[in-house]
Amino acid sequence: MSENKVQNQLVTKADLRKSYWMFEVYAQACCSYERLQAPGFFMGMKNIIERVYDKDEAEKIEACKRHMEFYNSEFALVGPVILGLTISLEEQKALGAQVDGVTISAIKTSLMGPLAGIGDTLRQGTLIPIIGSIAISMGVEGNLFGPVFYMVATLAINFGISNYLFNKAYARGRDFVAEFFSGNKMEKIMTMITAIGAITIGALASSTVVATTPLALKLGENTLLVQDLIGKIAPNLLPFGFVLLTLFLLNKKISVNRVLLILIGIAVVLGFFKIL
Repeated sequence: MSENKVQNQLVTKADLRKSYWMFEVYAQACCSYERLQAPGFFMGMKNIIERVYDKDEAEKIEACKRHMEFYNSEFALVGPVILGLTISLEEQKALGAQVDGVTISAIKTSLMGPLAGIGDTLRQGTLIPIIGSIAISMGVEGNLFGPVFYMVATLAINFGISNYLFNKAYARGRDFVAEFFSGNKMEKIMTMITAIGAITIGALASSTVVATTPLALKLGENTLLVQDLIGKIAPNLLPFGFVLLTLFLLNKKISVNRVLLILIGIAVVLGFFKIL
């Protein structure tokens, strides 16, 4: 238990479970340009506000306004840390600790960016490619369980990690933030995640991108297959070329959908002329 956390508790385990699942369900379901994820965050705080400010209507109204302010962060993996910490702060405030609404809003705002960077990188740059590569390998082999594995594994890991961090943040309160940002932990975590993500994406590209050519060179009475020649000089050169082309297009700020259309167009044209 955090030293800053008042020993008495108003929030029950049932309240925490409801708060977590309400947030996960509504976080991306009701975004708006004005407030982004604030309606979803408020849904996660609604039952908590009712619980801790049960007999104080003025505080209840103030808390509702506070948690309908602009909010935007990663929601699926580490984002619930902010929710757990906010619940802890609201509970402390209701119990008379030296915590005010401005402090709660400031802590939420200060954590949105750093946790979004960690969560998005970890989930989209590492977790999803790893699970996706396994599912793709299963699908290539004709295993229909591949898509099911992808959905089940992704959701199980997402909810498992986020629920653990949510409860940890609530239990530790502000001490959790101090521990998390001490000793350059965040920089080390980001470096590790980025490295793992790069390795994973590289391995995924080398194992799933396939490109061969049927071109042949006539050398007198002999026929030399271009694919065999490329294989002896630089194996997997054609797939690597397509990966570099994709990276080049993405670096030119071309949208993913357009990049896919360009690659499909190239494949159709080269296939029609029997180059690939």
